[in-house]
Amino acid sequence: MESYSSYRFPASAKSEKEADLVVFGVPFDSTVDYMPGARFGCRAVREATNFIEPFDLKTGKNILEKTKIFDAGDLAPNRGDSKETVEIVRRYVEGLLKKGKFPLMIGGEHLISLGAVKTLPKGTKIVSFDAHYDLKEVWEGSEYTHNTWLRRAAEIVGPQNICIIGVRAGDEFEHEFAKKILVNPSKEQLKKFCKGNIYLSIDMDVFDISIAPGVGTPEPDGMLFREFDELLKIVCKGKVIGMDLVEARPLGDDKITEILGAKTIFRALNYIFC
Repeated sequence: MESYSSYRFPASAKSEKEADLVVFGVPFDSTVDYMPGARFGCRAVREATNFIEPFDLKTGKNILEKTKIFDAGDLAPNRGDSKETVEIVRRYVEGLLKKGKFPLMIGGEHLISLGAVKTLPKGTKIVSFDAHYDLKEVWEGSEYTHNTWLRRAAEIVGPQNICIIGVRAGDEFEHEFAKKILVNPSKEQLKKFCKGNIYLSIDMDVFDISIAPGVGTPEPDGMLFREFDELLKIVCKGKVIGMDLVEARPLGDDKITEILGAKTIFRALNYIFC
């Protein structure tokens, strides 16, 4: 683990042992020449969390008072080997779950979510907020990419245990496969789906580019925060056992996306723990 003290998530625990929730970053993206890439997102979002009030006016709760949080720093992904990066994440998340810790992963490309999925207890459902299906069989010759991860996840948990919210882009093959899963459900459908264990994954491109321009693959006609929040609250009424937030891409002095990412994390944690 690498630790970046200036980018640490606000913590109420001094060690992993005493924590209920462990935050960690995975600074991974597969496009080496893309500067700045999604690999810088985990630092930017973590830094932004220090400018968000932990007391949530909507819930009337302070997550730092309700939950012991520890920032464990960043994993060191293998940028030359996507499959190995997935395994690095898997090993770490598996260790956290065995210790009874709630993992909060900040990325990084969406592929890293697959590492967490590989550790989930049988029957766990995945809820992914995302502008894209991410259901491609192969992309640029690889089965392990940011837009194939959910296809691989479906092979693990079963397509019937996957829900995608906010999707508005994909190819015809993904669109056909998506008939097997729950896509852009109504509130009633979402309530029925979110029973039992849930793994929550939030891709920042689910939001409209007017409020989240700094993402890896932006798409117009996305969600505003209020729309997102209504659905997030429903999801978090299930038993969320882990979550991630991915695909923030810093845009220099424009901090709007990482601030939104930080707010999204705090809102989710307040719903889950408070």
